[in-house]
Amino acid sequence: MPKFSIQDRIVLDDAIDTFTRVMHQEHDNSELKGKRPIITREYWLQMIEELQVKIDSFTTKKALNHSKQFR
Repeated sequence: MPKFSIQDRIVLDDAIDTFTRVMHQEHDNSELKGKRPIITREYWLQMIEELQVKIDSFTTKKALNHSKQFR
């Protein structure tokens, strides 16, 4: 299986960052409305961390270093 390149990592990092930002916004809005989301913020953060570990394991060393430097 081919590993993720720098271009792949840029897209994946952006997608994960966007999802995380929107998830926080949705949970904040739910709290303001007095509603409870079905999936907790802590669970989402745990799943995002797991996904990040999996992506890191399928990324080239050069792309991983680039991601850590600019993220």
